[in-house]
Amino acid sequence: MGTTQRSAPVVVVAVGGRGQGLGALRFAIDEARARGTGVRMAHVLDRDDTGQIMDPYMTEACVAAPDVEFHWRFRRGPLADELVAAAGAGDLLVLGQTTPWSPERPGVSAVITEVAARTVAALVVVPADWRARHHHRIVVGVKSCANAGGLLARAFAEAFARGAALEIVHVCDTADPAAVARVDVRPGDRHGSEVRSLETLVRDWSDVFPGVAVETSFAHGQPARILIDAATGADLLMIARHQRDLRHLARLGPVPRAVLGASDVPVEVVPLTGAPTPAPLVLTRSGTILKN
Repeated sequence: MGTTQRSAPVVVVAVGGRGQGLGALRFAIDEARARGTGVRMAHVLDRDDTGQIMDPYMTEACVAAPDVEFHWRFRRGPLADELVAAAGAGDLLVLGQTTPWSPERPGVSAVITEVAARTVAALVVVPADWRARHHHRIVVGVKSCANAGGLLARAFAEAFARGAALEIVHVCDTADPAAVARVDVRPGDRHGSEVRSLETLVRDWSDVFPGVAVETSFAHGQPARILIDAATGADLLMIARHQRDLRHLARLGPVPRAVLGASDVPVEVVPLTGAPTPAPLVLTRSGTILKN
């Protein structure tokens, strides 16, 4: 395993002994290959930690990836603080669930929740037993069209890089959890306005990434359950996190928490900046502005 210094963004993965983070390490290696970058292994030591750094299975995963450069970062301190510090703004931080997900025991650790609420880097939480399957399909959960630009920018770029199709799901809360149906678009209706706004956003970003196949759906129901079901068989589920401000100092909303605790596919939490993110200009061959 090589050790070099580089300033380019890398994939940062939290590792530990006793098999913790094996799925996350596999995901990090897969991402590093796709990005042409390295993997930074972040190991936060307990105060009296004298145990093994990685178990044999994780070591084997590294040895089986001679084309990937591995870097080490050892720290002592509060786990969430050190993991947030380990990733820069341009890096991708990968965390693993410590136990395989099951319907009987859904849940997400307090550390993952805190890191997801605080980090400025994109974060992916990976099931403990994850292995690459490459279905070439990404699902994106959109809550509000007003803040969807940054999420869609990230989602389209990721789909383009992976050669994946994009499925965008906009879910509206309803008092009846079983009422999952397509939103009826009526003139003057608030949901209808959201539908039209999202369709316009998706169309604009599709013009920027014409090679990305995209499908948009609208549903009523429990957002977390609908997103988890929609992501069955996907490579990645992408959701957004509010920008940190006076209303959201360091908080992860109930829907992201529920998704992180019950998804059996990797979940990327995209931090929003609060700034509008319109699709860039697209020019035709004649130089005419297609989208503004």
